[in-house]
Amino acid sequence: MKRMKLNNSIRINLGVLAFCLFLMACRVDEATPKNELWYNVPASEWFEALPLGNGRLGAMVFGGVKEDHLQLNEESLWAGMPENPYPDNIGKHYTRFQELNLEGKYRVAFDYARENLAISPTSIRSYQPLGDLYLQFDHASKTDEYKRNLDLEKGVSSTKYTIDGNRYLRESFISADYDVIVYHFKSLNDIKTSCKVRFNREDDITKHILENNILEINGQIFDDPNGYDDNPGGSGQGGYHMKFNSHVAFSSTDGNVSFNGNELTIEDATEFTLIVSAATDYNLGKMDFDRGIDAKKNSYQKLQSVVKIPYGDLKSNHVAAHQKIFNRVYLNINGPSLDSLPTNERVARLQEGKEDVGLARLFFQYGRYLMMASGMQRAVLPANLQGIWNQDMWAPWESDYHLNINLQMNYWPAEVCNLSESLIPLTNYMEGLTERGKETAQKYIGSDGWMVHHATNPFGRVTPNGSTITSQIANGYCYPLAGAWMSLTVWRHYQFTKDEKYLKDRAYPMIKGATQFILDFVKENGKGELVTAPSYSPENMYINPKTGNKQLNTTAATMDIQIIRDVFQACLEAEDELGISQLSPKIKEALKKLPKTKIGADGTIQEWYEDYEEVEIGHRHISHLYGLYPSSQISEQTPNLFKAAEKTIEKRLSKGGGQTGWSRAWIINFYARLGNGNQSYEHLKALIGNQLSLNFTNLDSSKIFQIDGNFGGTSGVAEMLIQSHVPGKIFLLPALPTAWKDGEVKGLKARGNFEVNMKWQNGKIVEASIYSPVGGEVTLVAGEKSKAISLAKNETTSIKFN
Repeated sequence: MKRMKLNNSIRINLGVLAFCLFLMACRVDEATPKNELWYNVPASEWFEALPLGNGRLGAMVFGGVKEDHLQLNEESLWAGMPENPYPDNIGKHYTRFQELNLEGKYRVAFDYARENLAISPTSIRSYQPLGDLYLQFDHASKTDEYKRNLDLEKGVSSTKYTIDGNRYLRESFISADYDVIVYHFKSLNDIKTSCKVRFNREDDITKHILENNILEINGQIFDDPNGYDDNPGGSGQGGYHMKFNSHVAFSSTDGNVSFNGNELTIEDATEFTLIVSAATDYNLGKMDFDRGIDAKKNSYQKLQSVVKIPYGDLKSNHVAAHQKIFNRVYLNINGPSLDSLPTNERVARLQEGKEDVGLARLFFQYGRYLMMASGMQRAVLPANLQGIWNQDMWAPWESDYHLNINLQMNYWPAEVCNLSESLIPLTNYMEGLTERGKETAQKYIGSDGWMVHHATNPFGRVTPNGSTITSQIANGYCYPLAGAWMSLTVWRHYQFTKDEKYLKDRAYPMIKGATQFILDFVKENGKGELVTAPSYSPENMYINPKTGNKQLNTTAATMDIQIIRDVFQACLEAEDELGISQLSPKIKEALKKLPKTKIGADGTIQEWYEDYEEVEIGHRHISHLYGLYPSSQISEQTPNLFKAAEKTIEKRLSKGGGQTGWSRAWIINFYARLGNGNQSYEHLKALIGNQLSLNFTNLDSSKIFQIDGNFGGTSGVAEMLIQSHVPGKIFLLPALPTAWKDGEVKGLKARGNFEVNMKWQNGKIVEASIYSPVGGEVTLVAGEKSKAISLAKNETTSIKFN
């Protein structure tokens, strides 16, 4: 009896223990957020497909049952060739253009430029898709159950479905280590399945099957000189340009592989893996295609390096590498878990005014995921206007590198979100761009610095670029500080990493060259101030009070002067850090002569040197608030400007501002800098609810994908949680919304190379820890409380807030 009682007691205790463990598991599941986008139907269009990438290769996965579709990209596959056209007598005519602007003869200056500076091709050719991969299964179209998802933590897209009680699983990812696209199919009930695979591209390829059942795609872009051109001002010379190749093959299968024409076929398979490789003959060092590069050989070798590796090993290797980066940052905002609802249903609820704090966290982590997938790992080039994902043979705005905010915004979250490695491809690219920009600066104004205008491409276009002659003058010639603004991105990388070698060898030469150009470019006006001429406030117009006409070009637009101030300050600090003084004396003198940021008659920040009337008050660009964000020239230390900045945003919004996703994202950052977390959150919800496609990618007002809104919104969430723009200080929860009552974040970065973890309850921080791999001193500020700390190299300290 005693033995029987003992066994019963054990059984009871084990039952209680099991139940407790079950409850604990449930609590963990509820408390631990799922970083997952998921849907209960396949994608019916590109804007519903789910993105994969390893920086160089990209894919959009549709998840169809009877026919699956992967739209493919390779980051360097661009039409066109290197072209930097210069008009005859450029130095003479550019000088006159400057003089006319400086004299205030803006319409005359613009017309003079059209007559003497415009040159074809005014624009560039487009980033292009690699192609489309289709997999035709011998399935019925109707499913009993269906779910497709993108697991942000693993970097894997999955499709699970049931047909007639039989379960199937597909998984896709793009390996950074092996640099190939991997697609895996498995019948979970061992039902034999057949599948046909075909590769399509609109133009410029031939296809054939190699002896070992490998589909080979050979391509070379032909830019037809007599064909379609999206830009009325011309997009460049025609001819045979970039070469590219791709290979597709089955591996890890129990089925029978064969081919029919140019299609691969697999029959009687319960499981198979499909591998896709690709390569071009682009050479970043030359910023050109390079016939010394064998794209076919490179693509084939990538495929061969993988085909014999078991799928399980490929996946586990990929997931481990992906998580090593992705899991650096953890964010949880406590609230009812809605992870069990499809993502599209959650967005619909948000549009109805229902709360879902988890969507903000998901959007934030999605932005980090997109940066990893388009700008890190295998990336050679920076993330472009669409990151890496583009379905169009001629993409909107060529999917270019737009330098009047868009490329800058792409990298706003990189440092604070613990993805600093993304700056390496950008830096590599910028170094090539600055070399070409030296010729432009020399030819235009005889400067030994460098200049780049507002839009460029992998071929290093540095001369003014625009779809039409008017655009080439207005957006190109009138914005010579685009490159200088871009140099501040590499400076910020040093501020966050404190990498002295990077500063000396890479960042400082760029900043010095931008500074030298500015010193040579600015001119004294009648008041003895140093101003920019030409100048404009991207892409906004004012009413010229002398003529009553709409005008773009001017002198000393507010943003210009704010950028110059930041570039000068960066160069001063860099030279101080390096113990040199090459440009510092000239900078200090020039700083004294720069105009100040002004407040207009209506109490808002002036957008231009004069208090002009705006043509479009609700314009998408809010360039005169550059000083608020990403700069820190407007802050609580400048209370009048700080107040005027808030009025400026209100004025823009009162007339429909924030109509594009990226503009809305900028507003999120503005309000975070103003310390207004509730307004930041309202605009974050507006962005998520109204300005994203179903796959969570950002849209402009024309429903065109631009990735900058994703990245800008991600930086906005980080800015609500941590700010470090004031030297020597880290602000914890500076703009926490009321709705984010309790939460936790780990791994955010601050300037000075500090990594911060923190928890908060009832809107107040309760504890934090800070780590530094390099050591340093900083003051943590949490509301009214502050704490000065000093860390040795690789030291971590914890702080309690009571």
